Amino acid sequence: MPDLFDISSEPNDADLLWQLTGARAGPILLVTGSARVVLPVVDRLRVLPSLVYLRGTLCVGGRDYVGQADEQLSLDGVAADDIYWGILSRAAELGMISGRGIPLDRPWTQAPIHNFSKAS
Repeated sequence: MPDLFDISSEPNDADLLWQLTGARAGPILLVTGSARVVLPVVDRLRVLPSLVYLRGTLCVGGRDYVGQADEQLSLDGVAADDIYWGILSRAAELGMISGRGIPLDRPWTQAPIHNFSKAS
């Protein structure tokens, strides 16, 4: 069973707001954005039953959070609904989830992605 825990009850933009560690090995995806915008997204992700099959670790932090990750997806200034779908879309692209039913042609596909796992 994956870990699911809150790290902060009074979030700010420098906090890690949520982390879900899958039962199987995989990449670490860090998603950052405004804390007050991403918190409702975290609530929505929590009730998504398919995330129990996650491969790797999904971290959601405030826009100023700095942490170790294979990839960081910066979704600052993006609408909450697009953040939700952006997280699922990137997780599917990385092979962390199956990706069935996740549209890939939305605005978040233009969000900056920082890949830390490959040498530049």
